[in-house]
Parts: sequence; structure tokens; C-alpha cells
Amino acid sequence: MHRTLVVSFFFFVAIKLFAQDTQNSVLNNEVSIQFDDVSLPTVLRQLNREANLSFSYNSNIIPRDTRINESYNNVSIKYLLDDLLSKGNLYYREVNGTIVILKRIYSERTITGVVLDKETQEPLPFANVFIDNSTLGVPTDLEGRFKIDNIPDIGFNLVVSYVGYKSKSISFNYKQEVKDRNFIIEMEIDPIALEGIQVIGRSRKKNSGENRRLYKRFEQEFLGRSENAKDCEIINPDVLDFEVIDSLDNYKVTAEDILYIENRALGFRIGYLLEEFKFENGTKVNIGSAQFKELEPKSRRQYRRWEEAREQAYNGSVLHFLNALIMGRLEAEGFRVNIIQYDSVTSEYTTPLNPQPLDQILQIEKTEKEYLYRLKTVGDIEVTYRGEFEDDDYKKLYRSTSKSGNYKYTDKKARSSISLSDNQSLTSYQVFGLELDELELFQKSIIFFDKKETPVSFPGQFLSPRDVTFGGWWRWGAFSDVLPLNYRPTN
Repeated sequence: MHRTLVVSFFFFVAIKLFAQDTQNSVLNNEVSIQFDDVSLPTVLRQLNREANLSFSYNSNIIPRDTRINESYNNVSIKYLLDDLLSKGNLYYREVNGTIVILKRIYSERTITGVVLDKETQEPLPFANVFIDNSTLGVPTDLEGRFKIDNIPDIGFNLVVSYVGYKSKSISFNYKQEVKDRNFIIEMEIDPIALEGIQVIGRSRKKNSGENRRLYKRFEQEFLGRSENAKDCEIINPDVLDFEVIDSLDNYKVTAEDILYIENRALGFRIGYLLEEFKFENGTKVNIGSAQFKELEPKSRRQYRRWEEAREQAYNGSVLHFLNALIMGRLEAEGFRVNIIQYDSVTSEYTTPLNPQPLDQILQIEKTEKEYLYRLKTVGDIEVTYRGEFEDDDYKKLYRSTSKSGNYKYTDKKARSSISLSDNQSLTSYQVFGLELDELELFQKSIIFFDKKETPVSFPGQFLSPRDVTFGGWWRWGAFSDVLPLNYRPTN
């Protein structure tokens, strides 16, 4: 009986405390305030000053082009924030009296339009229309019309392809651009593509020994060498054409049609419009547009495996890195950035032991467009992800010691190497009897920048892929680790 009374009393006190906590929430306070055609950042500063509200947010997610011209009289803070932040596609959480502002990822955006032949203005039925690097896309109907629903609240490229026509890519960064508009997309005939269709014996050379050898190299560089790559397959390699560029065995690859890849490790079938693939002097250039479609799982167990594999592929990826950079959460998400320099004496890329602060190496700036950012860098960078370790196959193939005794990235085919930033020498590990394959090394990747400034779109995509080249871990995973832009991790 006594125990029942104690438990009941505790339960009553807990309910009472919860009720008091709810009643004392800052969201229940009432306020009267007026905003005279001001931006959202100004609104937040005014609320902080006049209503004594404390905010926590990343300034990059607050739209500056949204103007507020409203008057509120004796309304709750909750009503006020719900109304104001919805105008900027934001939401909030109260944490110990502080209002934490977050960006909504998804919206109800829909894009509609029609695809026409530019000269004849005839509709093009069954054209392929999709959001680049996403699972969103549809074919046009018999009248050339299309409608794509549930577009994530991100900047994106709309890609349109049709056999015998030049592919088209249209960039969208403003939310307003797709609202209440019907887009007319005019396609131009591609004479080269038509010639390829009409020539019956176009693939005669594809069975040559030279092409088979180049295909093996392409397959490895394109799909990557990670565990996921082992479960990836190019379905229609016959659409590929290979050309040796010079006596150094550099080569380039073109595709006469959409290249289809089945990634059974992550559960996707991808249609890839290959624009350019070139391997030259150890540098790989791969530019194209991808449409992802989910494979049908054979069981719940397989679907759970795909979910886990996708989450692992996301962690430490380019998408993850850029999203964390935009949201101002690099350190919290497990990333560290260091500058790299070329050492002419050792012919190696090195990193300083005491790196500069992040804002002196890399900066991300919001532009006047809602989902578009400007990334500025002082030079090439090393990105360390401390949430995952390199696997054994990677270490065996790419790790050795530099002339200075440090562990380094190395690729004999690429004839280049990059030393680790921890400056640990091989001998210091040997004292403890440790071999290279026994060491747990964090995943390290390199971004080589062709320009000191390049555009980036939310949630995390380089919009000018020719501006950047990847080395290290990101090159190892390559296409087999790529996820659609509308993927979101469960955590």
C-alpha cells in the first residue's frame, strides 16, 4: 500500500511538473509587434531585442530575400513563429528556452511542362524528364506533357533526354520558379546521335581486345573499388565507345545512349547520361546526369540491408560533407579540413601539422538565390571523416610510406601521393609491432580545385563538376557509393 502511494505521488508530481513546464514555455507568452517591410534576419534581431527571445540558427539557412510587412497584436510566441518562419520555409524547436531554427527539407513543389521539337513544335512523347541525381522523374505522355510531384526543397537541375536529340539541363534555384508555371522545353536534333542510330554496324570495334582492356579500366574507375562496387554492374556496356588519347595510355569514353547501372549494394538502378569521361595523367573526369530508381526488394530483410548500406554510404560522402558545410556543422558531423601543398622535394602532397582555422581555408557564402551557395577556398584541401575507417583493401592498394616516413595516399598509376596530416612515422608504429593493415585510419579524401570559387547547391552538390577533382577515399568509392540528392539519413 505504501509503495502504491509513493508511486502514485511520484506520478502526480511528474504530471504537475510537466504541466508547469508546459505552462512556463516561452512559446505561451503573448506579444504585440510590428514589422515594416524587413527581411527575416532583421525580424529575428527585432524579436530578440523587443520580445527578449533567444535564437540559435545557421545564418546560411535564413532567406534574405523574404520581406515581412505584418502587424501582430496580443498573439502567442508560438503563433507568431509558426507564421513568420513558414514564410521562409523554416521550422523551430524550443530547447531550454532557446528557439532553435531549422530548414524544412521537403515541400509540396510540383513542376509541369511540355517537351517539343524546337523546329516543328511537335510534342515529343516518352521523353525522359527527371531531376538530376534523384529518384524523381517521369516520361512525357503522348502530348509531350510531364508532371513531377513532391520535389524536395532544394536547388536542382531538370534534365530532359530524347533519342536523336541533344539532352537539355535547366537549373532551378528559386522556389517561386516552379510555382504556377508550365514550362515549355524545346529540344534540338543531334545530327551526330542520329548518324549513330542510322549506322547499322556502329559497334563493330567494341569486341576488339583494345576496347575490352579499356573497358576494364573504365569499369574500375567509374564504379570504384569499394565493397559496394563489387555489387554494381553496368547493364549495357555496348553503348560505350573508347578512344586512346596518347602514347601514355590516357583515354576517353563516350556513350551513344543512356548507360544503365544496377547497384545491388544500395538497391538502385541508375540511368546515366554520360557527358564526359576522361582519364588523363592520373586524373579522372566524370561528368553526367543520373536518374535513380529504387529496385524492388525481395524481402524486408533485404530492404533493411539497403537502408543500412545507404546510411553507411552517406556518412562521410561528398553529399554529407557539403550539407554539413552549408549547415555549419562540419566538426559536429565528424569532418576536419586541412590545406594541402605540393612538396617539390619529395614529389608528394603534404598537409601542415597545425592547420589554419576553417574559415581561413574554406568559406561557404549564401547568394541571392535561395538554394545557391558560393564556396571559396585558398587551395586544394584534405577532408578527414572521423566517423568511419578505411577498409583493408584500400590500405593495401593505396597506402605506403613517404620519403619522410609518413603514411601517405599513393596510386602508382596516378603517379601521385599525399601524406597524412597526423605526421606519424612508420618506425613509431613498428616499435609497438604494428603493421600498416593493423592500423585504423580515418577516411581521408582530397578535393583538387580548378578554381578558387565554385557554386554549390543545397543540400550538397557541386554545380560545376569541372571545377573539382576528387582523390583518396572519395575516388575509391566513386559511382558505386553515390546516393540521390533527395536521400535523407534516418539519424
